[in-house]
Amino acid sequence: MRTVLRPSIDKRHLLTVSARLTLAAFASVTIWPHPGACQTSPVEGYADGDEVKLYFVREGEGELMLFLHGAPDSWTIYASQLAEFSRDHMVVAPALRGFAPSGQPEAVEAYAMPRLLGDVRALLRHFGRERCILVGNDWGGYIAWVFASAYPNLVERLVILNAPHPAILLREIRNSPAQIQASQYERDYYAAIAPYPTWYNYYRADPIKVPSSVSDAAHTEVPDLAVRFFAGVAEPPATTSLRVDVPTLVLWGMQDPVGLPGLLDKLHDYAPNAVVVRIDDAGHLPMQSHSTLVNREIRDFLRRAPR
Repeated sequence: MRTVLRPSIDKRHLLTVSARLTLAAFASVTIWPHPGACQTSPVEGYADGDEVKLYFVREGEGELMLFLHGAPDSWTIYASQLAEFSRDHMVVAPALRGFAPSGQPEAVEAYAMPRLLGDVRALLRHFGRERCILVGNDWGGYIAWVFASAYPNLVERLVILNAPHPAILLREIRNSPAQIQASQYERDYYAAIAPYPTWYNYYRADPIKVPSSVSDAAHTEVPDLAVRFFAGVAEPPATTSLRVDVPTLVLWGMQDPVGLPGLLDKLHDYAPNAVVVRIDDAGHLPMQSHSTLVNREIRDFLRRAPR
């Protein structure tokens, strides 16, 4: 496992400026078309998700790379990666449900994991692909972990950027005072009174709830993640163990204020094929703050023969 030093920028609790860019403004940025890139233009579109319309941006041709953002961010956090990998892949970055211009259902249940898994499957169907390289950060990575565990035949490779494996997150928020403290912001989302941003529903629908303390955790029931994640899915999972056997690259900014290093402890119990790259001075969004490094690591990972 490598440790790499680069300048750090952390914007976890802010909507990035790039999230406010229009597609036209984004496409005009010089990093989008560059030597070796496909000379097509990025295009917008909509796919039918699991009872919701999903907006996406697509560019390039080749094997599908699907980029899932987190909350409260947008697909534009991957600007550098879309520019780089559209050279030889079809790159697709959707706005997840709850984030305009995708559909924003109001019901909490619309954000439960079975619906989110359905959205990923729907995107593969929309592009006529049987498999993809799945990339995710924050909530997008959380979804990606579960999707790759349940449907390994649909995931060629998995790339995770500062997103906890759910079983390890559950362990840490029940046993680590530091992670419990770092995750206290989620309790505000649970307690919010309507109207609140629709993306709060990701946390409200999640079976993993952050306690106020380790003592509080000891008096609360441990959720059955398999039951909650896969109840009612349209396509039965290959396994409900949450074990990920597909080749996996985990890129982790070690200065993340909400995802502490303990979330990497014993990761190989659930992802035995994972390569973990720790970026010592990066925060929650290493794809932005360390874009050159992240692109190089992903590129090397894609070239590497599966273990």
